[in-house]
Amino acid sequence: MRERIVVIDDESNIVWLFREIFGDAYEVLGAETAEDGLQAVWDQEVHLVMLDLRLPGMNGLQALEKLKLQGYQGPVIIMTAYGEVKTAVQAMKFGAYDYITKPFDIEELKHVVQGALRYSRLTSEVTRLRRELEEKFHLKNIITVSPKMIELFSVIERVSTSDVCVLIQGESGTGKEIVAKAIHYASARKDKPFVPVNCAALPEHLLESELFGYEAGAFSGARKTKPGKFELARGGTVFLDEVGELPLPMQPKILRVLEENQIDRLGGTKRLPIDVRVVAATNKDLREEVRKGRFRQDLYFRLAVFPITIPPLRERKEDIPVLAKHFLKEFAEERKATPLTIDDEAMDSLLSYPWPGNVRELKNIMQQLCLLCDGPVVRKQDLPAFFSNSQWSSHDNNLPEGCAEGMPGINPEELLEGESGLGLTELKKRAWARVEKQLICDALKRFEGNRTLTAEYLGVSRRTLYTKLREYGIE
Repeated sequence: MRERIVVIDDESNIVWLFREIFGDAYEVLGAETAEDGLQAVWDQEVHLVMLDLRLPGMNGLQALEKLKLQGYQGPVIIMTAYGEVKTAVQAMKFGAYDYITKPFDIEELKHVVQGALRYSRLTSEVTRLRRELEEKFHLKNIITVSPKMIELFSVIERVSTSDVCVLIQGESGTGKEIVAKAIHYASARKDKPFVPVNCAALPEHLLESELFGYEAGAFSGARKTKPGKFELARGGTVFLDEVGELPLPMQPKILRVLEENQIDRLGGTKRLPIDVRVVAATNKDLREEVRKGRFRQDLYFRLAVFPITIPPLRERKEDIPVLAKHFLKEFAEERKATPLTIDDEAMDSLLSYPWPGNVRELKNIMQQLCLLCDGPVVRKQDLPAFFSNSQWSSHDNNLPEGCAEGMPGINPEELLEGESGLGLTELKKRAWARVEKQLICDALKRFEGNRTLTAEYLGVSRRTLYTKLREYGIE
């Protein structure tokens, strides 16, 4: 479809001129009154409006206001006599894209019109992409059949409409960033930027300049002013991923930003106001980090105005079949192939596995299967070798009805370590710590001690892996 220009001018020769100049490349429609022009824009898809200031009845400024009120988002170029330039400039303050004076310089007219149409194309593309993102991260498109997740989504819908800080808690790979984006795109800030910051990936000496920016000359190599992530968000959302990895010296600076909505650029002499919402995520127990003195209590309470916990995949096993089929279909569409199916024995293996890497690990394994599986059906022997490890088998026909499936090899008596009355919560914590340590050791062995590959495989940052190595005394 050719791009469409509506020329609103009571001089018929102006419409004729536009058709002579642009008629071969664009569709040019004419209207002699503002009312007819507004109707044309309402009835059809219009990419550019050329609007004369002096019109019978409704004048150009009134027509511009009406265009904006009826939802037209494309560019409007004001056509005016030389003596009305001040009025044309005023029209630009009301939302006009540009103005041009009569009589026209043909080359200038071509330049202005083509520039406006380029702007129109870019605006349309941005709008389309924004709608796609909004649709992609809408809660209804997050795949789940788990009652826990469905209940969580109803909470997210409510918190999205507010501006409070949200702390998303959950293990690595559970989809914390997807939830953060869902909160952003369901909020009133959805048309503004979503700016993620991985607090674990940035070196400590660069973190402050990345978050708050710096002025030219603030340090060696700072040749020009650079805005930080909080400035770049501009009315949108800043997502502080792995916020539990923030160095202690940085934490009071984040707290001050949250409390005062102002930032200090490095080397700056004045405070800059900001308008952002902060959503943070962590795979750590921040309350425990506070207790151990590794995270400030006041920052924790400031971030956790509204805490959300995403359950791990092993606690919502009903999602494993639907997610596996979804990922197989997604990867098949990318390769223009028929989606694989999973036989019952292979699905049983998937269901009995504890999924330490959660949804991220499941997605990675489905991608591997798409590339490596020989036939149209995934069988147990097609799964990675570690699925055959007997310690993952959770089938026990002697289990009483209603008992949770266990993991062989973990003796509750051993976990008590001479203590009693610990309770199920502490027992579960100790059991999972033992499993986690074994998974890390197995991954290190698999990658011959390469910690970068081990961290990538486990779906955690290198900093988190090193923390775990110290915690479990692994050399």
